[in-house]
Amino acid sequence: MSGNIGICMDREGKKNNQKAPALFMIAAGLILIASAITYAMLENMNRFSEPGKILVSLGLAGSGILVILLGLNTKFPWKGSSGFFLACGSLLSISGVLGFIILYPEDWFYPKVAYVVLTYTAGILLLLFNIMLQQSGNTSMPAESGSEPQDIETGNTMYAGESQLVAVISSMMVSRILYPEDSYASWNSTDNENEIYIINNDIIQDDKEKGKICETGSSSGNIPETMFPETMMDIDPETSGTIETNGTTDTFEIITETGTKSATAVTKSKSFFSMKRTDIRKDDHMKEAAHKILRFHFGRMLKHERGTMLGKDIEELHDMRVAAMRMRSVLQVFNGHLDMNTMKPIFRNIKDTRRSLGAVRDLDVFMEKIQHYTGSLPEDRTSELDELVGTLLIERDKARGLMLLHLDSTKYDKFKLNFTKILEKEGQWEESLVDRDGRPLPHRVRDVLPPLLYNELSKVRAYDDLVREDEPSFEMLHALRIDIKILRYTLEFFDEVLGEETKSLIKDLKELQDVLGDIHDAVVAMELLENYLKYGKWDYTEGRKSVGEQIIIDPGVENYLAYRRKEITELLESFPEVWTKVMETDFGVRFSNVIAELYHN
Repeated sequence: MSGNIGICMDREGKKNNQKAPALFMIAAGLILIASAITYAMLENMNRFSEPGKILVSLGLAGSGILVILLGLNTKFPWKGSSGFFLACGSLLSISGVLGFIILYPEDWFYPKVAYVVLTYTAGILLLLFNIMLQQSGNTSMPAESGSEPQDIETGNTMYAGESQLVAVISSMMVSRILYPEDSYASWNSTDNENEIYIINNDIIQDDKEKGKICETGSSSGNIPETMFPETMMDIDPETSGTIETNGTTDTFEIITETGTKSATAVTKSKSFFSMKRTDIRKDDHMKEAAHKILRFHFGRMLKHERGTMLGKDIEELHDMRVAAMRMRSVLQVFNGHLDMNTMKPIFRNIKDTRRSLGAVRDLDVFMEKIQHYTGSLPEDRTSELDELVGTLLIERDKARGLMLLHLDSTKYDKFKLNFTKILEKEGQWEESLVDRDGRPLPHRVRDVLPPLLYNELSKVRAYDDLVREDEPSFEMLHALRIDIKILRYTLEFFDEVLGEETKSLIKDLKELQDVLGDIHDAVVAMELLENYLKYGKWDYTEGRKSVGEQIIIDPGVENYLAYRRKEITELLESFPEVWTKVMETDFGVRFSNVIAELYHN
């Protein structure tokens, strides 16, 4: 009897010795995961957060999951296949965590990211498999004595209960990380953006819209539509979509051949998804005109969204970006006629979308320029930019990945839903006809548009003395390009109520804007190529310390850099000719004629 008691006590001691480190490791893992979640909440983490913050939170979470599984594995004896699975699983999981820490974010691109994810996943699966294997082995062992089963069964029952509790808690924590609540998905990275909104005084604009040589697009934040086979997605061909509305319900459905996507909204009118024109009238209120323009271009943006995500035609992304840019310009053209408390978050989301699209589009344009250049080279030199092209493909995949994350985010879905509600709410677009003192306010298109157009034209023509200097600054030319774009968009917004010569005016402005755009692109390309040769990386290097000497010797890139410098010189020489078209008397006469059409029946 005493021998049996000694055996039982010895076994109970061994179980306790195995139990203690297991509980310690499980507790440590839960603490790591809780720390990751707490840190994410305190830092307002989202997919566009700084790389350092993402590294800390995901590193803690991944390590916590690994430590919990190791703790659960320690309750079993390390022998035979159990030891093999435990060793391999631990090695692979640890390698995955270390690989993420080492590679993120500078080298975090395909295929390296795939190797890290697969390594970590394989390790976690091996540890889970080992737990299930050993657990099934324990439960299938038959009892061999009459006195021991009660003690052993009691111990196993208690430990199994604790294991189930830990497993439930672990599952909840992991689910919290992998599938966060809507409150997590609704976090956004635009709260700290430096935007200036001046209401009823000056146009509202980004602080970076003027005064800089180039726009860098989204830096983190700021997402693959692709012209390159290496990154092309093999998805069903694009399907056209329509929005069906029902006045008796509070939902709208976007119907495609691949299924139905529903979202809550208040819809009382036919869809703007298939609008062919804005149908602006001369007697419309300005706010009503803004409503029609936003409906039209929002429909255009949604129309090209699927094609942009498929990535088989780069023009889909271009058209979607143009629609977003035109909606953004409504903010400047209709300043003073919009309710900014309602529209400010909408325009901020439009800007975020435009930037995510622009980051990819800029690289597409750069690649097109390179293809044009290499196509003019002798056959023995056509491959001299292959290394640069490879770098650009990687950068484009990064940008496209961020773009897809943005377009697939809860934040973007909420923006579309909220904007749809606003556009379909008729009372939202009723304009006040008098001021606080009861005096009438100018509000009709035929009365407000003429001074608006003349004011935008005067802004453009004011550059004349500056652009005629021997060496006009690139910053000034970039600011001129933005003002020309606003004037051109204003004419396009109202071309249905202006004279027949509107299209010729738009053509002249577009020709001038294209030349300035080419100058801007060449300046940006020159800066990027110089930084690439100096620092060995393809990005903007504002604030980076110079290494003092060129670290990349690439004759092909140096030749292309010289080609882009020459291009700038040629563009600057051609600029006066297109500029003169806007400054000559004939342009002003035609401009006045199209405005006079507003007063004809």
